[in-house]
Amino acid sequence: MVRFMITRPFLGILLVTLTVNLLLTWVLIDRKQQVNRVKLESIARSQRDNLHNELLRLVFKIETLSALVLDSQGRIEEFERVAAALRDDNTIQAFALAPDGTVSAVFPISPANNMLIGQNMLAGALGCNQVLTARHASRLTLSGPIVLPCGSSALVGRLSLYLNDSQGHAQYWGTAAIFLRFPDVLAVSDLYMLESMHIPFGIWRGDKARDQAHLLAGSLESANGAFGVEMPLNILNTRWYIRIASDEVWYLSLESWLYVGMSVLLSLFLSTLVQRNYDLSEIRKYLEAIAYRDPLTGTLNRRGLFEDLQKRVDASKEDKFSLYYIDLNKFKAINDTYGHEAGDRVLQLFTEVVRSHAPLAHVLGRIGGDEFVLLLRGAPDFQRDYAAIEAMLKDLALGLPELNIPGPITFSMGRAVYPDDAQTADGLLCHADTAMYIEKEHARAQGDHSPQTSPACCSNTASCSAGHT
Repeated sequence: MVRFMITRPFLGILLVTLTVNLLLTWVLIDRKQQVNRVKLESIARSQRDNLHNELLRLVFKIETLSALVLDSQGRIEEFERVAAALRDDNTIQAFALAPDGTVSAVFPISPANNMLIGQNMLAGALGCNQVLTARHASRLTLSGPIVLPCGSSALVGRLSLYLNDSQGHAQYWGTAAIFLRFPDVLAVSDLYMLESMHIPFGIWRGDKARDQAHLLAGSLESANGAFGVEMPLNILNTRWYIRIASDEVWYLSLESWLYVGMSVLLSLFLSTLVQRNYDLSEIRKYLEAIAYRDPLTGTLNRRGLFEDLQKRVDASKEDKFSLYYIDLNKFKAINDTYGHEAGDRVLQLFTEVVRSHAPLAHVLGRIGGDEFVLLLRGAPDFQRDYAAIEAMLKDLALGLPELNIPGPITFSMGRAVYPDDAQTADGLLCHADTAMYIEKEHARAQGDHSPQTSPACCSNTASCSAGHT
């Protein structure tokens, strides 16, 4: 994978940047959804509080009514006048008093409300378990929505009234009630404004986990949205909850796709930029190779070698290094006999052999047709150099059988040590070149013999040669 990304930087960088950008995009989208959730929670909490406060305000009118119209003897006085003063909201359908649980007085008088007269507040359509439980305690209850005899629906707030008898014991007198039009009474919470915002909402009662929830108002879609919020609504003994849902999933949002598109474009831009830099770097390397490398052998050419040598000379006079000037023996004869193609192959073979046996910290350059320069870093190590030369001669002794060039292929060399023998690049080359030619003349004076080297030759600071002419 790493190699793939190095050789194909565009695809590699595209993969990495696209992954990172898409992760950041997902974080932005998720953040947006969290903000939407907080917004829905704020709306649900606000509407719950409005509805809770308004319903309590209306239901508590029963206490005021019962305190003003019922005397200590259980007589009803000025019921209609007090009820008319308390009925300050059109959502109040009726006030009712039910001595012993049976409705005997209602306000306002209307055909629909008159149908409540004679109804048992503790049983039948108007009764419920919560009312029966509250029958034995003087506390407010809220039930519903229930269907009234006239066919409309209402929330019913009730209060059981108790009076003391002659012995001071509390006795059930009856029930005071308020009937609130449903679902008109929900308008006080402004929940219905969510419909204009296309946000599904619902008021539910029951246990949703047990599939016993019942929708009281709103839309069934509030239970099926992609995500939503629930807010409990507890009013006296009533346990409801408000649910607001949202169908705005990320893949249906134009903003989300804009984020994705920008991520892809940014990744493409960065990948193209990296690819361009990579291409320019490769072009630069290629131009440097043309300017400083020998195309046949891959070694440094004359220009490249001289620049490297000059940098070493300029670095420090305390950093020693050795320079070997190498010349192939009888190379012209090989070219004339076997052709230039064979001569080129001999040069390539020589380069491969030198590189394989020279110490690791070395630089090899070709400065002429069959002339090479080998630079070795560090203080001279003659035993190491001698061993390397022996290994080179051994490999070259095989010749090139595939081209019918018999061995041995030999070479002569001269050495110069910086800064002992010279302190300039030209001086080092001149010293090593002179030493190489002295060794050639010495070999000619002895006649054509097989190449041989010795530790004494490699330890000579004036010259070092191997092979014969």
